[in-house]
Amino acid sequence: MPELVLVVEPEQPIGGERLDALTQGLGDDLRTMARLQVTSVAAADPGHGSKSVQAWELGMLAVGGLFSATTMRAIAQIAIAYAERTRTRSIRIRRGDTELVITGSTRIDDPTLVAGLARLIETSVPSGSALPSSSGEQAAPPPAPRPRSGGTGA
Repeated sequence: MPELVLVVEPEQPIGGERLDALTQGLGDDLRTMARLQVTSVAAADPGHGSKSVQAWELGMLAVGGLFSATTMRAIAQIAIAYAERTRTRSIRIRRGDTELVITGSTRIDDPTLVAGLARLIETSVPSGSALPSSSGEQAAPPPAPRPRSGGTGA
């Protein structure tokens, strides 16, 4: 099962070939990041015969890899730039039941985006576990501090 699913949503209805081309373009941009495995959902789950799944196969990418705060922020930056460049209505990033919607006008420093990225990262961490700090990837602080319960919020 993929770690993340990205869904390309065009501004206006378009044909399957054009949607596939848009999706593959986003996949190519994501593949520039080391340590990410990017595949189309149809390739990631070939024998799934459900019509509801079939309807979603075009326009979807499965992304696996190590998802640190730095990686998630880079994925968001790529999605924002791609949505703006292609005039795509939005790109949805899903992990389990958690979803984040990105558009070309999304700002990387938007508190809503930062909170959404934090939720996507947290969905992969088992309850009671902390995010690993030594993963072989360059350590980086989260995009913005998250409020902690019991803190003195300023």
